[in-house]
Amino acid sequence: MALTLVKRLALTSCLGALLQAACVCGPGPNKDGYDEPGAKDPPKSLQGIKFIESEKGDPAVVGCADGQREGFADLQRHRRVAGCLATWEGTKSLRDKPTGKVCGDDVKGDAKKEPDKGVCTVPGDACAAGWHVCGMGGKNDDLKTHTTFKACNKEAGPGKFVAALSHGQSEELCPPAPGPDTVFPCMDSGYCAEPVCCGDGCQFGKCRDGVWKGQTRISLGKAEGCGSVTSERNGGVMCCYDKNEDPPGTAPAAATPDPAAATAAATPPVGDTAGAGPIPGTPGTPSTATPPGTTAGAAPTGVAPTGSPLTAPAKSTTTKSSTTTPPSDVTKTGDSKPAKKAG
Repeated sequence: MALTLVKRLALTSCLGALLQAACVCGPGPNKDGYDEPGAKDPPKSLQGIKFIESEKGDPAVVGCADGQREGFADLQRHRRVAGCLATWEGTKSLRDKPTGKVCGDDVKGDAKKEPDKGVCTVPGDACAAGWHVCGMGGKNDDLKTHTTFKACNKEAGPGKFVAALSHGQSEELCPPAPGPDTVFPCMDSGYCAEPVCCGDGCQFGKCRDGVWKGQTRISLGKAEGCGSVTSERNGGVMCCYDKNEDPPGTAPAAATPDPAAATAAATPPVGDTAGAGPIPGTPGTPSTATPPGTTAGAAPTGVAPTGSPLTAPAKSTTTKSSTTTPPSDVTKTGDSKPAKKAG
């Protein structure tokens, strides 16, 4: 009898272990975090991260309120998504309504008169007008239509850029797989509360299907869920263009046609004029002049450029690096600007 009971207990234990292993959500491999009883389990700090910045430009095109990206730095390749570094006071929700304040790490003010000029009121203020924190409405399609898992995990650059949705539908250890109608919450803390994340500093938890099946990374550390983030540890904000299209001014430049090749193609062989069209310049010849205000070789207005709209052909640009520390002591160095300290 005793032996039978022992066998049953062992079988129950094995089944429990198998069910636990099958769970897709729950603790991740965060040292001194999930596996340590009573630990606060904070996410990694952004202190010391060397960000790669884009060139400065129109915030409406760049996507960041301060006119410069720190993530997804190639403006031509990543037209609909931007990584914007910012600071704010205390803990905020990534879904807090933007106030319209222009802020960000590149907004400068007088150190004595305006020490907090670049500090955001809420994370969403880091996004430019016409852009929003990705996932603001709780739908994972907002990320899928603005970037890809490969770009998110491999091309966003150093650091972490978080979206406004927790990576699980609830704090259950095994939530159901998300469907097209799933609306993700923005939980403060706990299992599955961590925000979806793009960048080299993001990690896999045990729940990897939130946006891209098996490829969704997070800002690991359940102490800071989507609804309660600090800029010290989650100050990189992922911003998405409001429309499901490329912002104006981001289409790649059209290739310049080769005049010699065009002439050769238009000139028939000597002695063979059969089927040749009208001679340019003669009456009845269609004009080939470029209309005023247009560029030769450019696509007509409203015609989308060729290639994937999410990851367009890479453009060769010169970027600079910077070092960023927590908001209490934020410093940034670059090729063309001195180190600074923000409030």
